[in-house]
Amino acid sequence: MLLASGKSSSTLTNQMVSATFHHLLTTIRTEQDPSFLASLYKCLNDSLRVIGGPSLLPKEFGEGIVEVTKFQLGVIAERRRARAERINRAAGGGGGGGGGAGGAIGAGAGGMELDKEEMALMEEVEDFVLEDMGKMLSVLDGSHPLLIAVSGVRDLGCNVWDSEEEEEE
Repeated sequence: MLLASGKSSSTLTNQMVSATFHHLLTTIRTEQDPSFLASLYKCLNDSLRVIGGPSLLPKEFGEGIVEVTKFQLGVIAERRRARAERINRAAGGGGGGGGGAGGAIGAGAGGMELDKEEMALMEEVEDFVLEDMGKMLSVLDGSHPLLIAVSGVRDLGCNVWDSEEEEEE
């Protein structure tokens, strides 16, 4: 909003652009909430569009975007691996499959059903982040190598929910 206002009133300065991108990149690097992270990537993409595209972005901020994106991709990948491990442990160590609360993972305790829903929601929110990361990287470079990493992290998703539903049909 600040950048758009500055541009429309012809008062946008390099200091405003630098401060905005610096704060966005710092916030993205430290953000742990995937739903807010998606909003930050959208804001970053919108800000880049307002200033006129990646060619007008100082080089250090282009590099900064790539670095914070690598970092956040690693964080999301680790969460997805941990979630998949948790699901595998629950499915294998729960004492009998199949029975219980509507296809819940593991022993069929009502708590696992809630966990399953929470995990599916978290994965869906992370998918939104990954989508916004991909859009941002595509704006920087349509064939950026991190686009493959984004796709790889998306593939780490459990998708247990879809396969269980298909098996029930």
